[in-house]
Amino acid sequence: MNDRPEVLVRAVDAGDTYLSWRWLDTPDRCAYAVLARDTVESALAQLDSALLAPRDDETNEQAAQRALSGALTEPTAELRLAQCLTSAVLPDVLRADIAARGGVIRLRLTPSRRLSRVPWELLCLPDGRRLLEVAEIVHEPPAAIHTARSVSPPEWADVAEHPALLIIDPRTPNGAAAHGLGPVLDPGDRGAFRARVLDYVTRGRILADDKYRALDARFGRGELAAALRVPRSRLFYYGHVSATVAEPGSAALHLGDTRDSSWGMAEPLTRPNLGGTVTRAPSDHRPLAAIDLLLGTLAGDADAHRFYGETAPVPGARLWPMPPRVALIACEGGADYRCAETFGLVIAMADAGASLITTTRWILPANRAFTTCYPGTDARPASDLGLRVDAAHESADPIGELGAWQREQLDRWCATGDIAASPLVWASLSHTVASARADSPGPDSAPDRARDKEGGGENQNED
Repeated sequence: MNDRPEVLVRAVDAGDTYLSWRWLDTPDRCAYAVLARDTVESALAQLDSALLAPRDDETNEQAAQRALSGALTEPTAELRLAQCLTSAVLPDVLRADIAARGGVIRLRLTPSRRLSRVPWELLCLPDGRRLLEVAEIVHEPPAAIHTARSVSPPEWADVAEHPALLIIDPRTPNGAAAHGLGPVLDPGDRGAFRARVLDYVTRGRILADDKYRALDARFGRGELAAALRVPRSRLFYYGHVSATVAEPGSAALHLGDTRDSSWGMAEPLTRPNLGGTVTRAPSDHRPLAAIDLLLGTLAGDADAHRFYGETAPVPGARLWPMPPRVALIACEGGADYRCAETFGLVIAMADAGASLITTTRWILPANRAFTTCYPGTDARPASDLGLRVDAAHESADPIGELGAWQREQLDRWCATGDIAASPLVWASLSHTVASARADSPGPDSAPDRARDKEGGGENQNED
C-alpha cells in the first residue's frame, strides 16, 4: 500500500466546518474549503432520517421501521442521498483531484464531530463512481494518541500466530434487557457463529477453553482481563455498545458484570419501579466503559485493586492490553469521533495497543428487523457483516479484503436493489489505523509508566 497516493483529510467544526487536505507526494501544498454549516446540517438531517437512531419520541421499533423504509433501502433514493452528502462535504476540487489520480488512493481521514457519521465510501466522483471504488478510506485518531502512548502495537507478522479472542453476544444481566440490551443474535443466527468458533478451535486459532466463552456466555471484565493476559493476535466483539454524546468516557461494552460482581467507573444501569422511583439493586448491570479501559484502577480504592488481583493502582492498558487488531461490531462502536473531545472505546483501545480498530459509525438493524419489515426474505446482513469482519481480520490485509467485499455489495445493490445488500449495514464500517510510530514507547513501557503515575518512578514530574 506504500506506493498508493495518499491524501490526509482533516475536518474541524467552528461554526462552519473547515476541511483541509494535503497529498503526501506534494506535502508543501495544503488546500482547504469552508463547508457552510446550514448546507452540511441539511444534508446530515437527510442522512439521520435514513438511520436507526430514535428521534423525538420514537421507540426503537419505530426507528427501525423508518430506517428500513428509508433512503438507504432503495437504490435511487440512496444515490440521491449520496449526491446530497457529496455536495455538502466533499469539495469539488478534492473530488477532481481524486478522480484525476487514477488507480486506488488511500484517504486518511480525521473527521470533525459533525462529519463523524458520513459514509464517505458512498460519496460520488464527477464521473459517477463512488469513493469506495477508487479509495481505501481509513480514520486516523488525533495525533495526541501517539504522545505518551501506553502500549506501542507490535507488527502483525510478529503476533499473527497467537490465538484470537472472540466474544460473541455475551450474556448481559437480566436487568439489562430493560435498557434494550438483550441478546443480539436470533437463534437462527447462532449456527454460523458456532461453526466459525468450532473451525477456529480445530485449526488452533482460538484456545480450546475459549470456545466455552466465545458465544452466548457470561463473560465479565475480570474474565476479559485474564483472557487478555494471554498473548493474542486480535479481539473480536459482537454485541452491544452504548455511549452518551456529551460524555465521551461513557462509551461502553456490555458484558456480564453487575453492581456487586465488579468494580468500575461506569454507573450501573438501574431499573425504574412501577411508581417511577429508582431502586439500586445488586443485580444492576455495570457497563465496561472507555474510561475504565483508560484509567483502570488509578482512580479507585483498595477494593478496586483487589478485584483485579492487584495490590496497587493499575492503568487500564495493563489490565486490558489490546492485541493489534480489534473489531467492535456493535451499534456506534466508533462513537469517539462524534464527541467534541475525541475519546471513547476506539481511542482507549488504541492507547492500550491496538493498531487497527474496525467498528461501525451508526446503529445497526438486527436481522430480525429485516425479516419483520421484509417478510419472506432470509436476509441476515447484520450477522453476515460480523462474519465478514471476523474473517478479514484473520488475513494479511483486512482493510483491503473488506473494501473488496463492500465493492461487491455496492455492485449488487446498484444492479438489483436487494435489501440484503443495503448500505444501511455494510456502509457503517470504519477502520481506525493507529500504527506504532518511531517515537512511541515500546510494548513493555506500560507497567513502568503506571509506576511513575503511582509515585514510584524517578520521572514522575516529567509525565
